[in-house]
Amino acid sequence: MPQLNPKKIENIGVDGLIRPASVDDNLIPETAVTESINFHFDRVGATTVRGGMEGLGSTVLASRPCVGLHNAQSGTTLAVFSNGGSSTIYSFDGSVWSVSLDGGTASVRIRFIDFGSYTIAINFIYNTYSSMRYWNTGTSRHWHNTGNPINVQNMWGRTPQVGEVYKNRIYLGGDTSVEGNPSRLYFSSVISSTGRIAWDINTDYVDIYPGDGESITALKRFALELLVFKPNYIYRFRTSGGDPDPLIRVGTRSQESIIEGKKGLYFHHDSGFYKYSGGYPVEISRPISDIVSAIPYSQFEGIISWKDDDHIYWSVGNLTITEAGLSETFKNVVVRYTESSEVWTVYSLSSDVRRGMIYTRGTTRSRVVGLDNGIVATFDSGTTDLGEPIKYRFRTKWYYTENIAERKVINELVAICEKAQATEIMYQTDENTEWKTIGQLKKMVNFFDKLNIAFHRIRFKITGVSRFEAPIFRSIEIVKGANEGLIKNA
Repeated sequence: MPQLNPKKIENIGVDGLIRPASVDDNLIPETAVTESINFHFDRVGATTVRGGMEGLGSTVLASRPCVGLHNAQSGTTLAVFSNGGSSTIYSFDGSVWSVSLDGGTASVRIRFIDFGSYTIAINFIYNTYSSMRYWNTGTSRHWHNTGNPINVQNMWGRTPQVGEVYKNRIYLGGDTSVEGNPSRLYFSSVISSTGRIAWDINTDYVDIYPGDGESITALKRFALELLVFKPNYIYRFRTSGGDPDPLIRVGTRSQESIIEGKKGLYFHHDSGFYKYSGGYPVEISRPISDIVSAIPYSQFEGIISWKDDDHIYWSVGNLTITEAGLSETFKNVVVRYTESSEVWTVYSLSSDVRRGMIYTRGTTRSRVVGLDNGIVATFDSGTTDLGEPIKYRFRTKWYYTENIAERKVINELVAICEKAQATEIMYQTDENTEWKTIGQLKKMVNFFDKLNIAFHRIRFKITGVSRFEAPIFRSIEIVKGANEGLIKNA
C-alpha cells in the first residue's frame, strides 16, 4: 500500500481567521484558521492564547455596568457606573476609586472631551436644564455646571449627547431636547487667550441635512475634517458647512465604535466594520462576515472600541453563530483586527466590556476596560480573566490530498505546543459532525501513534483551558500514513 508523504501543518494563524461563510475551504490559505476563540497571531508562525484581565484597584460599584470611561488630561482615570437609579463619576488616584460626582441620569452613555485644562462630561444629566459638567484638573478639582471658562449655562435647554474638539472650538450634536434638532451641530466660540469660550444656541449652529431623516449619532475629528456621523451617512464639516452631499451612505449608530488607528479611522455600520482614511470607506470585515451578521440589531448602539499599538478591538456582546446547521452561543464577544497584517480573531471574555481606552499615569501606559460587573480592569494583563481561567480553541481549514477520491489513513502524528497545560487535539473527517480526540498535549513535542484515522478530507481542532502562562501552539506533522486508493462506498 503506498505510503502518505509526510505533511507538516505550520505557521497556523499567519492569515488569521477566515470564516467558511466568507470563503470556500478550497480557497482558504493553509495558514488561516476557520474558527478562533481566545487565540491571537501576533508572533508570526505561532498561535498564542490571549492575555487576561486584572482589576485596576478594587471593585468600583459591584454588579453595576460601566457607562463612561475617560483618561482626563492624560493623567486621571474617570469611570462612570450606573447604579440603577442614577449614575456616578468615580476618579482613580493610582490605588483607590473615589466618588467625583453623583446624581447623573441612570443608564445613559456618558462621554468626555478635554478642552484647555478642563474635562467636560456630556450627557451626565439627561434632558434637564444642563446636560454638561466641567472639571478642573488643577488643584481645585470639582465639577461645575455654570460659569467661566466653559460657560455651559449658555447651553441650558439643550441636551447634546456627543461632542468633539475641532479648530479651537467645541462641537456638540445629537440634541434630544424638545426645542432642539437632532441634526443640529452646535459650536462654541473660538477659545480666547484667557481660555474662555461662549455659546449662542440661537445663532451658533449648522443643521446637517435634516432632510435625510436621521439624527447625529457621532462626531470625530480626523485629519483636517470634522466627520459628522448619522446611522447611514457621514458628512464632512470644514467650519463653513458640510459637504453638499453625504460622503457615503455608510454611518454608525455608536459613537463608541469609532476609533482612530495608525492606518485610518475605524467604525461599525449595520453592514460591517469599516476603515476610513480619506475618500471612500472600505469594509474590512468580510473574512468574518457571518460573525458580523450575528450581531443583534439591538446591540448596534452599544458596540464599543479600544486599541493598542497595532490592534483595534470591538466589544459586540453575546452572539449566536450558526454553521452547518448547528448553533452555538458565545458570551461577551470581542472581535480584534490587526492593522499591520489585516487579520482577525475573536475573543470571548468572562465579563462584557462596556468601555475601553488607553490608560496613562506617570510612566504607566496600558489598556483599560470598564466592565458590566462594577470593575475597571487592565486588558491583556495576567493569565486569567479576573481569576477565571481562559477557555480557548481554534480550528484549521479542511485539508485535502491531491486526489480526494482516494482514501488515506494517518497512523502517526506529532503536535508541537509550548506550555501546553493538557491542551487537547481533535479531528473531524469527511462529512462527519463528530469531533474525535487524538489525545492531550502535555509537553512541547507530543507523539501519537496507532491512530488509524481514515479520511478523504480532515481538519483539526485545538482546545483547552489556561490558568497559567499562555500556551503557544506551533505545528502538526503527519509523519506516517498510507493511501488506500479508491474504495467504493467508503
